[in-house]
Amino acid sequence: MKTNNPKIIGLVLLIIGLGVIWFWGSILYQISSLPITGTTTDAKVIGYKVSSNGARMVRNATSIKNFASGRSPFFEFVSDKNEIIKNYSNAPQIFVLFNYEIGEKITVAYPNNEPQKAVIINWKEFPGLLFMMLFGLLMLIVGKSYFLNTPK
Repeated sequence: MKTNNPKIIGLVLLIIGLGVIWFWGSILYQISSLPITGTTTDAKVIGYKVSSNGARMVRNATSIKNFASGRSPFFEFVSDKNEIIKNYSNAPQIFVLFNYEIGEKITVAYPNNEPQKAVIINWKEFPGLLFMMLFGLLMLIVGKSYFLNTPK
């Protein structure tokens, strides 16, 4: 297929690919580094995130429409200052096999003195993050091929 401006298409794909890798990579970095540099505690899954009209919590996320989709968990824990903190996972939950159950005990980590920035420390967070980062890498590869393509 012939395009009029392959360099512009390539540049746009390179920028978007870098943005995707940076965004999801920063969450992966937090999950990897916060157990070492921050505070770790136990939490409990109390519901699921629904993103229609902003993030809100529901206790039952089963429906015919998204039966096989992943569900991002809302969790609750007590901070080191005895505050009850409620938060949700920012990692994409894309596979039904990796879902959390309500009442499931999980481990969370957060930066010192910032419990509202807690992340879940669990292997179930990694498949969605790695999938999104591979998508960003694919965009980089396709963008590079368009950007470096010399017209004949």
